[in-house]
Amino acid sequence: MVKKKLPGYILTILSTAVLLCIWKVFALILKAEIILPPPETVLLQMIRLFGTYSFWQSVGATLFRGLFGFFLSAAAGLLTGVAAGMSRPLYLLLKPLLSVIKTTPVMSIVIIALIWFTAGSVPVFTAFLVAYPVIAGNVMEGIRNVDKNLIKMAEVFRVPRKRVLSQLYLPSTLPYFAAGASTSLGLTWKVIIAGEVLAQPLRGLGTGLIQAKQYLETAEVFAWTVCAIILSAGTEGLFNFLLDRIPWKRRDPNAG
Repeated sequence: MVKKKLPGYILTILSTAVLLCIWKVFALILKAEIILPPPETVLLQMIRLFGTYSFWQSVGATLFRGLFGFFLSAAAGLLTGVAAGMSRPLYLLLKPLLSVIKTTPVMSIVIIALIWFTAGSVPVFTAFLVAYPVIAGNVMEGIRNVDKNLIKMAEVFRVPRKRVLSQLYLPSTLPYFAAGASTSLGLTWKVIIAGEVLAQPLRGLGTGLIQAKQYLETAEVFAWTVCAIILSAGTEGLFNFLLDRIPWKRRDPNAG
């Protein structure tokens, strides 16, 4: 007898349903909406938010900051990663810098950014610094893992540098770049929201979240959080869908 596997979306629906049931049970046990509101109360708050113009302004502001910070880090990571991967002195110079940025606490970056920039720019700067090392590091490794025999062959036959870059280095590096970009996109939304919570720009999901907390509107805090999750999951899903349509073998960013 052949066993049929359940489709992925069915498993997702089932796991979500189980999570909602657990949430509802705990809400009934606690009987304190200020601590844990039930799912239906949060849903009503979300519907209320969806009907306000300021909510969509906040979504647009967060979406713009996230995408701007992400594309900025992707462009910088690709350019500097390629340059450092092809130049050993630049690689030795950039490698420790990336390590320092990676190990710096996100909250430290946000607080420093608060001193340097306006409230609206803080989340973008923070997202850039968090995402950039991931992408640049991946691209550097992709360049350095290009088959050395092919490089030597290109040198022997005096293949133009531009052609070597476009037909040898770039195809080998793109899977690394894609993996790094996919990983950093998920980080970007977490950092953007955290930056908005601390900087409190005029509009943003993080701003709405912290304002709801200040008024002890726990259901609204949950509603803003669910909206942030939907935004993050939606953009990541779309990005990965587009990557899967590109004919290259995607590589795990943690792979050697």
